[in-house]
Amino acid sequence: MKAVRYHLSIPRFLLHRLLGKHFPGVYYRAPWAAVRLDEIPRPKLPEVPGEPGHLPGLGRVPAWVRIRPLLSGICGSDMGTIMGKNSPALSPFVSFPAVLGHELVGRVVELPAPAVMGANGPLRVGDRVVVDPALGCRARGLDPCPACRRGEAYLCERSADGTISPGMILGFCRDLPGSWAEEMVAPAEQVFRVPDEVSSERAVLVEPFSIGLRAVLRGLQLANGENGDGAGSGGSDGSGGGGRELSPRLQVLIIGGGTIGLTTLAAIHLLGVEGGIDAGVTVLARHRFQRELALELGATRVVANGTELVRTATEILDVRTFRPVIGPPVYTGGFDLVFDCVGSRQTIDQALRLTRAGGRIVLVGAAGELPGLDWTFVWTRELTIIGSYGYGVEYRLAAVAPSLAAAVAPAPHTFAVALELLRRHPGYPLERLVTHRFPLSEWRQALATNVCHGPHRAVKSVFVFPDRVE
Repeated sequence: MKAVRYHLSIPRFLLHRLLGKHFPGVYYRAPWAAVRLDEIPRPKLPEVPGEPGHLPGLGRVPAWVRIRPLLSGICGSDMGTIMGKNSPALSPFVSFPAVLGHELVGRVVELPAPAVMGANGPLRVGDRVVVDPALGCRARGLDPCPACRRGEAYLCERSADGTISPGMILGFCRDLPGSWAEEMVAPAEQVFRVPDEVSSERAVLVEPFSIGLRAVLRGLQLANGENGDGAGSGGSDGSGGGGRELSPRLQVLIIGGGTIGLTTLAAIHLLGVEGGIDAGVTVLARHRFQRELALELGATRVVANGTELVRTATEILDVRTFRPVIGPPVYTGGFDLVFDCVGSRQTIDQALRLTRAGGRIVLVGAAGELPGLDWTFVWTRELTIIGSYGYGVEYRLAAVAPSLAAAVAPAPHTFAVALELLRRHPGYPLERLVTHRFPLSEWRQALATNVCHGPHRAVKSVFVFPDRVE
């Protein structure tokens, strides 16, 4: 079968880093490019569940299913790998060459038995499904580590161990093809049936939507007064300072208008509809098309740059500006809760400067090495900074949206929450994030579109595969 595969080597990695910014074609057109369309064997299931099969190391794991993707998304982490932007700190926990791709909606094409139990019910051939791509202990034939016991396989402490090669998720493990291929396999217990009411163009966004949901639920843990410092700082009709009356409305800033920034916005909006959040949301997005989408998805206000952001914060939050002896301006006051969905030195600096004392910052963007970042405000304002990555059992959901938690009980996995929200709110236009579609044969054009996403007005690009069941 055909698959887009990434081949790591130190010379390629260095060339991509050195030349890619000025000559982006080196990522996908140069003869020595690390990514290419390969012909590889189709994945096979173990002949008998629980015994070794074609793929290395599937001997002691739960039942696996074979899936044919219908739509497969191009993620920022895929592009970061191709462009050599990801930190080498995670290199012990990936293995190449690997078929990329971990965002998908597909059809089950083979089961090891007529009916196999999936994550949210029995699976049958022909079912439309989405896949939690984490490769935790059970997928590796190991006894569960503490993270896997908690239902957080994406935080597995043994992602370099076991009977398959290193890889934190599907798409970054050489033994298991990701979704940029005509077929793939996945553990049945991580495969979720898609409700008939949820279209494939919405379902392909379940993985990035789950990233946003997880980040929001983690951010809410202490942001709205649970850390003992009272309610949020309020909106334009009331926020601390200037003699205004304190309002309980949470003031949220989302930095970044890409897929993760917009799915974080979607999570806040839909959880708010479910009764879990009362928030005013400001979105900082570079491109006009991103700001337009943010307003469609429920943003209270949008800004285009740091200058507009400071002006807005001054108007709605009574932020005050001060000039130090040297260096950029500093501010007092700010947002209750900030989501950095970019992960650059500039955006994290903005988050640190514009979060109120006692506020909370959630790092959702894939931040790596950030030289020159000033951490002064972390301790002088007693900020809480947390990372958010992946998905799992959402123990916090019941406190935010009890009826939603009851609908996906007893163990509300983020994917199940995402699917239920999409089912309940069919009019919410999350599918608008899918802006570009390519057959796998046009993989070079797909990557070019995402390298230069601004001029192409690209948010989420997907590979489109034929829909058939044999």
